[in-house]
Amino acid sequence: MATIQQYFSIGSSTSAKWLNDDEFVYLSTKSGVNQIWKKTLSTGKEEQLTFFGERVWSVHVSDGRIFFTMDLGGNEQEQIYRLDQGSEPVNLTDNNAARHQFGGIKPDHKTVVFACNARDPKSFDLCQMDSETKEQVILLQNTDSYNTPAALSPDGRYLLYNKLKGQSDNCLWMLDIQTGQAQNIDSEPGFAQYTDPTWKKDSSGFFFLTDKDSEYKYLAYYDLKEQKFQKIYGENWDIEDAELSSDDKYLAVKINRDGYSALEIYNLEKGVFENLPSLPKGMMGYYGSSWAPNSHKLLVTLTSGQRPADIWMLDVDNEKVERVTFTDLQGLNKEDMVEPQLCHFTSFDGLTVPYWLYKGSNSSHSKAVVIEVHGGPEGQERPTFSPMLQYLLNEGLTIVAPNVRGSIGYGKTYHHLDDIEKRLDSVHDAACLAEHLVQTGIADKDKIAFMGASYGGYMTLSCVTRYPDLWAAGVDSVGMSNLETFLENTADYRRSHRESEYGSLEHHRQILHDVSPIHKVDQITAALMVVHGSNDPRVPVGEEEQIVQSLRDRNVPVEYLLYTDEGHGISKRKNQFDCYPKVAAFLKKHLKVE
Repeated sequence: MATIQQYFSIGSSTSAKWLNDDEFVYLSTKSGVNQIWKKTLSTGKEEQLTFFGERVWSVHVSDGRIFFTMDLGGNEQEQIYRLDQGSEPVNLTDNNAARHQFGGIKPDHKTVVFACNARDPKSFDLCQMDSETKEQVILLQNTDSYNTPAALSPDGRYLLYNKLKGQSDNCLWMLDIQTGQAQNIDSEPGFAQYTDPTWKKDSSGFFFLTDKDSEYKYLAYYDLKEQKFQKIYGENWDIEDAELSSDDKYLAVKINRDGYSALEIYNLEKGVFENLPSLPKGMMGYYGSSWAPNSHKLLVTLTSGQRPADIWMLDVDNEKVERVTFTDLQGLNKEDMVEPQLCHFTSFDGLTVPYWLYKGSNSSHSKAVVIEVHGGPEGQERPTFSPMLQYLLNEGLTIVAPNVRGSIGYGKTYHHLDDIEKRLDSVHDAACLAEHLVQTGIADKDKIAFMGASYGGYMTLSCVTRYPDLWAAGVDSVGMSNLETFLENTADYRRSHRESEYGSLEHHRQILHDVSPIHKVDQITAALMVVHGSNDPRVPVGEEEQIVQSLRDRNVPVEYLLYTDEGHGISKRKNQFDCYPKVAAFLKKHLKVE
């Protein structure tokens, strides 16, 4: 039987950026944690460029010079580094008390713009730095919002940034770096998202995505001279990414159609979509795209249930698609992996809820099912390669991954069906799913477990406290047990935009109390495992310690795995090798899988 080491050594290759038309850099976990690698297409040579024990978060390129961000021990306090080829990386910001969010590089290829909360932990100022002298200047001081840089214009004059009112309610602002003036690009903003801008090469305007006055995100264009935007293209699915080629001829558009990504190339000169070869069916949405500097070659990341994340290239001029990185399957076969089946069930109020069914050859007869719910809560289960899920399938379990109400990808109305006072409706969805799995013969009623990370951890605790008779076991990873203390203790800059989803401490404290699992721990009858990282800035470790201590005080068995060098999730391979065999053994024991 395949081992945990095989599955979690498979790794991934993502987030490619061109250095020139023959070379690109990308992030890979080949060494055990995300590091920067370089590939030369003409020779096929691959070379590792960074050798840290910590994960690299993002990589950026300007005229052959590489910049990247990295945190320490999962604390998410990203620092900005410069990497000149042939030299050691230089930590430009070097302040682990603050988070630095990369915003772009000016045309001089040395001045970096970014957002930083060094002055005030609750607010992000917009700043710039000379990467050679490390001299920093605040461009715009903020006191009232969580600001994230979005895109710097090619001429270096305008910085687009998001003011996050909520996780899916933000405004897109534009700072004129020359004058210091900032303005909202929409003079009458609604409850909407304005995201993913991509500039024209002459800095006269930019394309972006928004769902203003719409159920779904569509493609729009903003003209700087006219100071207004217009809709360009939309569907009854979300547009999830757009990237303009260096000569402004082609716009690469990704569309989230029922969880899978469709890549379309829009010819701006002709006003039509090109008829080009398609990439394999999969998901491309999270990792961006990169056009070559002097040609129409596009790099994207592609993954699916059976495919680990790899870099693929679409050569528009030659109408050719090819895979350009090749993740090692560690002795396993693609056929050993499971591609999920999209299914649906009807919830308590008649709402149709989608879920992905993963059923492997080893799990075909046991009817032992693990329901795994995504984080967010504004996330979406999609058909991506997960070594954890594939490992559990190989161990004889069936996996069901639903998109309960509140998930993104199915329109704005569906997305907000679990806000504040409606929080427990999503938990009710999960209970209805368990009943559906029994009724359809997918699961035995005494062989269903629940697991999830972050908000999925909250869902786990909510399910085992509110519907205790449905579950044989639960695995809560980095989840919230008490929404009041979670909001009181999460990173300062996160609080306000999380309150838009959960409710505010000022106005909704009773609701936060009522929907918190910590107050119903006496209802738990299922076996529980809890996993957390000591350095988690999103869900402080105290959230898990509350639930663990409460169960121990009542002499209820609970297994607690705490990793002192991790943050919001288990990202280091050595810890994955330790954690997930214990998770699998726990689930198999309580679901009676031999």
